[in-house]
Amino acid sequence: MQQDGRDEKALIDDARLHAQDLQGRRNLWSRWPWGVTALAVILAGWIGIYLLWNGVVFLFTL
Repeated sequence: MQQDGRDEKALIDDARLHAQDLQGRRNLWSRWPWGVTALAVILAGWIGIYLLWNGVVFLFTL
């Protein structure tokens, strides 16, 4: 038992649970489909460029 009344076993178990949670998040992060994410960003960029260009052309035709 520590001076503030906390149990050392509870601290060790808490640390172990935190490590398992962290490992689970790392596994989930490594399985994220980064290729799909990259394609979505590229597609969003092209749509933005297209909309911006149409706005500029519209302003020049006024």
